[in-house]
Amino acid sequence: MPRFAQLFKDTSPPLVWSEGWQGGTSEADPALDKYSQATYTFTNTPNATMDFEFNGTFIGIYGAKRPGYGLYRIKLDGKLLPTFDASSATPLYNQTLFNATVPNGFHQIQLINAGNTTLDVDYAYFEGHVGKDNEPLVPSTFQDNDPPFVFSPASSWHQSPRPGTFSASTGTITTDSSATMVYTFQETWLTRPSIADVILLYGTVTPANTPAYQVSVDNGPFRTFSAKKASARPHQVLYYASNLGRGTHTLRVKFPPTNGSMGDFAVDFANLYSAPSLMGGGGKSLPTSVVAGLTISSVIAIFSLLASIYLLLRLRRQESGKKSIVGFKSETMLEFDH
Repeated sequence: MPRFAQLFKDTSPPLVWSEGWQGGTSEADPALDKYSQATYTFTNTPNATMDFEFNGTFIGIYGAKRPGYGLYRIKLDGKLLPTFDASSATPLYNQTLFNATVPNGFHQIQLINAGNTTLDVDYAYFEGHVGKDNEPLVPSTFQDNDPPFVFSPASSWHQSPRPGTFSASTGTITTDSSATMVYTFQETWLTRPSIADVILLYGTVTPANTPAYQVSVDNGPFRTFSAKKASARPHQVLYYASNLGRGTHTLRVKFPPTNGSMGDFAVDFANLYSAPSLMGGGGKSLPTSVVAGLTISSVIAIFSLLASIYLLLRLRRQESGKKSIVGFKSETMLEFDH
C-alpha cells in the first residue's frame, strides 16, 4: 500500500491540549530556537494531557529532555503504559518521547504529565496506508477559491488582505460566529479529481482572539478545535481525517455560540490523498486526462508530504551521534499484537 506520512507541529490544532499547557517564548526561554520552527508547547501542571487521534501504523511524539523535567505517561488505545522520564542533567532536544508501531487502523493516543515537573512537546509524526498494494499515492490540492469550497453566507467571508501568508496568495477569512464552510470532495473521473481517503484542511493559527471551531465529516459528530496558539503560524493543519473510503465526502466547519467578538478564522487550502482503487477505477490505470490533471493539481500536495518527511529526517539527524531514523528504531519502540 502507498504510504501516507504527516508531521504535526505543536501548533497544529488536531493536537488537542487540556488546560495547563502554554507555548514557549523567546523571552522566557533562550533555547527556543533549539526546537523545530522555534515553537514548543509545555506544561508543569499535574495530569495535563495532549490527545491525538489518527489512522495509521506508526505514531511518534517528540520533545526535549532537560533539567527540571520529569515523569510522564502514555495511554494508547485505552491502555496505560509504564512511566517514562523526560529529565536530563544536560539539555537534549528533538528527543523521542514515545513511538510505536501499531496495527493499521484507528488509534487514540494521550500524553499525560505525571507530576508537577515540566514536560514539553515539539511535534508528532504518524504514518498510514492508502489503497491497495502496488498502486501509487494520488495527491491533489484545492485552494480556498476552488469550487468545492462553499462559504456561507458569502457576505460573512472575505479574501485575506495579507496574500503573501497564504498558499497561492489566497485565503478566506471570517469573523462571524454564524458563518459556515462546506467542502465536498466528489467522486468523478471526467474533471479534475477531488476524491480522497485522506483530507487535511489548512489555515492559520494566531495568538489573537481566534475562535474555537467545530468540524464534522459525512454528518458525523462535530469535534471542537482551537486555532489560538502562542504565535501566528500559516499553513497549519486545522483538521485531519482519513480512512474515508470511496464515494463523495463532505466536511463542514461551524463555530460554537459566542457572546463576545470573534477574531479571524482563516482557511487556506485542502490537501487530498487517495489511490486509483478508491477513485472508481477498481485499481485499473488512470485515464490520460486524469493523469494530466493530477500532474498539475498535485504539486503542492506532493511538496507538503515530502516536506513532512524531510523535516522529520532533518530533525532526527540533528544533534550528531543520536539514533538513526532508519526503521524508526528507539528504546521506546513497541509492537502491538491484536
